[in-house]
Amino acid sequence: MDPIEKDIDNLLFARNLEHLTEHKDRYIDHYLEQYRIYLHIFNCTNDRSQKSNNFFLGLNTAIIGILGYVEIKNISEVAFIFTVVPFIGLTICYSWYKIICAYQKLNRAKFSVIHKVEKKLPIALFETEWHFLGEGRDKKKYHPLSEIEKNIPMIFILFYIILLVVNLR
Repeated sequence: MDPIEKDIDNLLFARNLEHLTEHKDRYIDHYLEQYRIYLHIFNCTNDRSQKSNNFFLGLNTAIIGILGYVEIKNISEVAFIFTVVPFIGLTICYSWYKIICAYQKLNRAKFSVIHKVEKKLPIALFETEWHFLGEGRDKKKYHPLSEIEKNIPMIFILFYIILLVVNLR
């Protein structure tokens, strides 16, 4: 066992060992309950990620809507607005991209923990699913969702850059 795996084992399974000896009959129940709670937390993390994406998508949609309104109404400060707003959009999209990356890392860590815990359970559902998906190596079987999600802020970033270039001419 490599040092990292040993550290993970120590972190996951070295807690409250007297519980194992004193309450051996309830140990598996507690283990399964903690696993169930952890899966719930995992799902909540995915829900937060989706809400974050919805927020940033809505924010960018509003920005584009405002730019469209300004263009149609021929507002006198149109050049200023079309120069400043793309910078705001770029900043928002960069933050969005970084948040997607953070959730990607968080999910990877959570899956590592889930796989490790499943080694002590009778069946390993997530590990089996990951196996059938080619463990992320075969893009025909599975393309990571976070990689796809990262394209959306990049498209908006490209849009804001084009808008800046056009308006700075």
